[in-house]
Amino acid sequence: MKFVTLAALAAMAATPALADSVVREQARADYHQAKADAARSQDQKEDAQAIAGASQADAASAQAQANAAQDDAATQQARANASKAKADIAQNQADASQAQADSAQAQAAQATASRDAALDRADDARAVARSN
Repeated sequence: MKFVTLAALAAMAATPALADSVVREQARADYHQAKADAARSQDQKEDAQAIAGASQADAASAQAQANAAQDDAATQQARANASKAKADIAQNQADASQAQADSAQAQAAQATASRDAALDRADDARAVARSN
């Protein structure tokens, strides 16, 4: 377009009145083109701002969802920790009960041995009494 403008200006230089009119017409055309470009740029700016606003809203929503998921995870972790603590307590109680059972079994075995020894002594005493 500049080449055409330069060629037109060169041709019009020969006739100053005609050149002045062409220069004015070209200036008007340039002015209107610049206004149209500015309007188009304004529209693009507004579109970009609308997209940026929507993106910010999406980001805020995604952040809220992430925060909620993190809260849920923390709650579930706390529940898991509480359940593990209860399981540990139950395991300790089971271990204590097993130890008591083992102790009682050992006492029962000792009592059985004592009874057997007492029966053996009684049999021996009876045998001695009969032989006398």
